[in-house]
Amino acid sequence: MQITPKTTYAVRCMVYLKDHPGKLSNLEAISTGTLIPQPFLSKILQNLTKSGLIRSAKGKKGGFMLAFSPERINLYDIVRETSLGKAILKTNCGNCSCQDDACPVLPVWTDLEKALKVQLSSRKLSQL
Repeated sequence: MQITPKTTYAVRCMVYLKDHPGKLSNLEAISTGTLIPQPFLSKILQNLTKSGLIRSAKGKKGGFMLAFSPERINLYDIVRETSLGKAILKTNCGNCSCQDDACPVLPVWTDLEKALKVQLSSRKLSQL
């Protein structure tokens, strides 16, 4: 399993927005509140906006806010969007791609990814 800095930063950003409900937060405020460097944060916010998890408004009084209530967003939503539709569980045994039906370990990885999805889906943003 690979949880990247991008994923952990996206979760921190979403928690920050959850903790500032009903108002737009600008890039500088989110960066200061989460300790995420602004250039990296900007890319994460673009990705989260494109995915529909957050909304953005341009202009002097613009910023970012959650697109849904924190009860409707779970950790799996955030992890899935930051992995850009790729598998959350990255596997490579060395002898195969672990996507080959002949791989004897593939069922283990498949079951593990299903369990991971269940666990992450059960954790709502409102609980963090």
